[in-house]
Amino acid sequence: MSRTIPLLVLSLFASLSLLVAAASTVRAYMLAQSSSVRARAARQQAVSHWVGAVLVTGVTVIVRGRLPVAGSGAERPSLVSIPWRTLGLVAGGLGAAVVVAAVLAVSVRAWRRRRDHHRKAQQSRRMVQERIESVVARHDAVLEEYGAYLVDFLAALEHPALNDPSVAETERFDRARIDADDARIVVRHGEGGGPVGTYHKAVAELEVSWRIARDHAQRIGTSYLEPAVSRRLARAADLMAVVRDGATEHERALAYQRVRRLVGTSVRVPQLAELAVEYLVRPALPAGGLDAVVRANRIMDVALLEMRDLP
Repeated sequence: MSRTIPLLVLSLFASLSLLVAAASTVRAYMLAQSSSVRARAARQQAVSHWVGAVLVTGVTVIVRGRLPVAGSGAERPSLVSIPWRTLGLVAGGLGAAVVVAAVLAVSVRAWRRRRDHHRKAQQSRRMVQERIESVVARHDAVLEEYGAYLVDFLAALEHPALNDPSVAETERFDRARIDADDARIVVRHGEGGGPVGTYHKAVAELEVSWRIARDHAQRIGTSYLEPAVSRRLARAADLMAVVRDGATEHERALAYQRVRRLVGTSVRVPQLAELAVEYLVRPALPAGGLDAVVRANRIMDVALLEMRDLP
């Protein structure tokens, strides 16, 4: 019994050595694609563990061979007989350790592939999202500049071409604006780079067409219209100063009425611009205030006659 305990300890130590060697092999495989220094150190450590496991296993076999057979009082001869059962158990343990190491290595490799694929997919989605945000910012910049025109009544009088679809440059801009809005809706629900590329092209066309339409409208002003229409728009533009800075609500309201009469249907004015001016000049007339409105209207007529006589 006293001799069996050291053998049991050696057997446990041999099994533990085999497991440590298998773990070192798995670690060396995991570090195979990392830096060369760490991979080389892991391989050397795995080899040393396997050498130690083989040595401990060999010592266990030798000790097991020298112990007496159970139930006999005689010692074994000095020549060690080959314990085939022990060797079979050791070989089986070694084979199991190798199989476990191989399974772990394959599992780790598959896990690393899934991790790398997941990281690449995340990086790709992040790059696509950053590109979308950049294009959206450019799109919003054009819409913000165009929106400032839509609420400016005076700009509509001085640069009517920007709201005239019969002008080729404006028609191109309107078409590009619709295409960019449609592409923006698609890219919110789309996947992959196809919709993003289409949205990028649409916004690029929107930026170019906006600059062309804006510069063209500022350059020609009202010169492309009939002379009579151009003169009426000029007088209406002058009256907009009274609409904005008139001393009283009545004065601003009457000036705006004159502007609407002069403009008529000659040019298209954005509805937002009309709403903005109407909100500004909407009079709060008290009861019996109609006479004041009539008197103010006569004053505006005189002012228009004086402006018409100016060279």
